[in-house]
Amino acid sequence: MLIESKKKLYLIGIDSAPLWLITRLSNEHDLKGFKKLIEKGMLSEMASTMPPMTGAAWPSIYTGLNPSEHGVPDFFEMKKDYTPELAFYNPEKAEPFWKKIAEKAGKCLIITPAMNTTLPNYKNVDMITGFPLKAKTNNLYLEELMKKENFYGEPDIEKDMKAGKMTEQEAVVHFVKSIESRSRIAQSMIKKEKYSFVYVCFTETDRLQHFVLNKKNADDYTLPIYRAIDNFITYCLQAAEKENAMVMVVSDHGAQPINQKFLINGWLVKNGFASIKNTILKNMNNNTEKKSASMSYTIREKAMKTGLRKVYDKLPHSAKKAVHKSIGAVFSSASSGSYTRLHLFDYDMSKTVAFAGISNINVATIFINDKRFEHGIVKDTEIKGLKTLLSKKLLTIKNSEGKLVIRNIYDAKDYYKTKTQFIAPDLFVDAEPGYSIDIFNFSNINFFMEPEPPKRGDHTQMGIFGVYVPNGKPAFKDVKIYDIYKIITKYFSI
Repeated sequence: MLIESKKKLYLIGIDSAPLWLITRLSNEHDLKGFKKLIEKGMLSEMASTMPPMTGAAWPSIYTGLNPSEHGVPDFFEMKKDYTPELAFYNPEKAEPFWKKIAEKAGKCLIITPAMNTTLPNYKNVDMITGFPLKAKTNNLYLEELMKKENFYGEPDIEKDMKAGKMTEQEAVVHFVKSIESRSRIAQSMIKKEKYSFVYVCFTETDRLQHFVLNKKNADDYTLPIYRAIDNFITYCLQAAEKENAMVMVVSDHGAQPINQKFLINGWLVKNGFASIKNTILKNMNNNTEKKSASMSYTIREKAMKTGLRKVYDKLPHSAKKAVHKSIGAVFSSASSGSYTRLHLFDYDMSKTVAFAGISNINVATIFINDKRFEHGIVKDTEIKGLKTLLSKKLLTIKNSEGKLVIRNIYDAKDYYKTKTQFIAPDLFVDAEPGYSIDIFNFSNINFFMEPEPPKRGDHTQMGIFGVYVPNGKPAFKDVKIYDIYKIITKYFSI
């Protein structure tokens, strides 16, 4: 039974928003919405999931659940045949807070919730689905607004940015337009309907920051994006003043500029934990072989990165396995350059005891090649000792200047609360600030490389949590990503 609530809450989600950047931009460029949160409300850091990834973190915000419970460990999950497969949040299996609000406290407006790509099958929720798929809506009026604004989801332009067909400055224009269109759509709906809960999510921040954060003029790119979001926050704050409502701002994780990448699988191979196929080693070690193999390598990488990838992602798993195996067999080759991008089908799993896969950010996920996998060779009795040995060695890694690279190792068994719905990693490897951990690029000479353009910025564990209530000072301490669900449902007395 619906109990009409007198309370109202505006929630703004900002993907990969770090407190350090927001604080600086607010102070130097007078972002009024963020400044009001800082000065008259609260804005603090908030610990994310492990790894701190969009795929795992947003569902944890929506449900209050650990990734082992909501079933999304990252954008991908590992299969027993070593094939990564896209992982999607299923709101029917792990219900989001807006379902609870819609059932008990009033009508909800949900616009582009990251990782929620399916429309609700229950009443009282007007929705435009979110990243990473094309936007859909369950409301005819919303559909007309989307057409009017020419908005069909956040711009899918990273491929052009990576290929050099679009500059970062051009991308900023597209992203700002997307944010402003979405803000106008939300404001039109807020004026039309009486909502108890409004949630609007922006992922443009994360997708731009990956390309620009270590540039000297990074603020030239990030400021327009944050200003556009700040304008919507300001609108929500003004509405909250009139309605005695609460405004909340959250991000799924933080962000940082990247100076160097640590090539973890190269290190695992060099230290005898992993093994790559002899054909690839031969290509790498022989200049003549290297040159002749480069064409095969180029074809393979284009197939893995271009439109064919989208076709591959839609295939059933059995077909993916066959494609994966075929690419690995036919195009088993190395780059003619200094670094070769390797995939799991390039590894000899009959000689590999541990490999890094899935997470490709500041936190790497290491999998022990045990009985969960097709060619698992590690016995149950050996797992504990292998984890200890890996952790001990990884924590001693230093860069060319003699500085330690890894700041912590976490046992994933201690992190996941229940039996996982996926093959879970065994270790989380957390890098020092300024580093990301690369699972793809490989060199048999060097374990470090300069970040390529899409990796100039990367994730951190600490996102943000902000609250504003009219005529009051909110008091929250040590808020973690799993607490958002509890805070929101408690606010509505659910």
